[in-house]
Amino acid sequence: MPEPLRLRVALDKPSRPLTGDFQTTVLIEAAPARALRRLSLNLGILLDTSESMAGAKLNHACGAVEGLAAQLQPGDVLSLVDFSTDAVVRLRGAPAGPATLQRVSDVLDRLRAEGVTNLQRGLDTVLSELRRHATAERSSFAVLLSDGYPTTTQGYVDTRQTPYFLRVDREMRDHGVSLSAIGLGDAANYDQAFLRRLADSGNGRFHYCQSVGELVTGFSRELMHLQRSVLADVMLHVRGLGGTIRRLWRVYPDKKLFHAPEVIDGGFDLPIGVLQDEVPQAFLLDIVTGARPAGRARLMEVAASWRMSDASRVEPQPVVLEWTDEAPALAQRNPEVVRLAAECLDALLEEELEEAVASGSLAQQTSVLARKKQLTARLGKTQATRVLEEMEESLAAGEPISQDALARSSQHTKPTQRLG
Repeated sequence: MPEPLRLRVALDKPSRPLTGDFQTTVLIEAAPARALRRLSLNLGILLDTSESMAGAKLNHACGAVEGLAAQLQPGDVLSLVDFSTDAVVRLRGAPAGPATLQRVSDVLDRLRAEGVTNLQRGLDTVLSELRRHATAERSSFAVLLSDGYPTTTQGYVDTRQTPYFLRVDREMRDHGVSLSAIGLGDAANYDQAFLRRLADSGNGRFHYCQSVGELVTGFSRELMHLQRSVLADVMLHVRGLGGTIRRLWRVYPDKKLFHAPEVIDGGFDLPIGVLQDEVPQAFLLDIVTGARPAGRARLMEVAASWRMSDASRVEPQPVVLEWTDEAPALAQRNPEVVRLAAECLDALLEEELEEAVASGSLAQQTSVLARKKQLTARLGKTQATRVLEEMEESLAAGEPISQDALARSSQHTKPTQRLG
């Protein structure tokens, strides 16, 4: 019987010079085997019912939630929490089926939009509820829908974003609960960068729904993704590290920059959450090495583990690098890893662009736009390039770059295109 998880490693260049410090990029890919049994879903919906959601927004949101509940499958469990000034559990871990669907409908009919956007209370409540129903046979996800900025209980915008990121990151690391976010409305009315980074911290995804009509599609797209979950609590293990980590990315299926992991005794563990059927996750690890004598040496070892009814593990795979001064060897490049590194650079330029817009510096915005447009064109991202051209046209007309344009650019930047 084939292993449920396959590991693949590759180097951007198999050799490095004998002298000086030198950066090598290592590709680590974790791919689930085909036709694995689907995990049941432990799903928690966190619905913003603050005052700004009144009217069509809340009506469409309730319709989207009800449609999602109707698509759950036997064995799935649904929790529903709404939040405004406080957070309330409206549905506690109910099994999918007609009776639960009716309960969801009844609950949604009674919801009213009022109060402020106390997201911190909402996150604590839905994550706690999900933890109650987590088992080895379920993948646990929270899906947040919001149209506004997180606020304090007094209604002031909460500018301290780091505690939110740390909260969902800790939940994913300690309890295997991931979080995705859906932003509703024009991005000028909420902090789409915050919601995107919140989803990144929870190893989830961010969906930008500019109009209420897109909500059903956004919820359905996310549910289809979650229902393909086959392996939970997947962890990468790096040991025997023979260099210094400079940067760590998830680069496929979409991009996420990790904080540099703490290396203890030459190794570290990286929790990567849930894997979906036939969807690998790929990571790039930039490692700086020093001078050594000529010859081949082990750069590190990579292993993986995941949670099933029985603990499972992939045995370590060695990653070997050659120290040499031979020009033909040093000229070799792996085009797959080189392209993925360019995708990461595209994501870094997106962050620079957001910072440039926030600064208001026309020169900075113009410079970053030019570099990013050149790279997206080289990567063959025609839609992303067109959005950047629209931004250039706005600046040329003396108009600012809109938050909507930034949100669309981010949505085009996030997914990764691979060779082949």
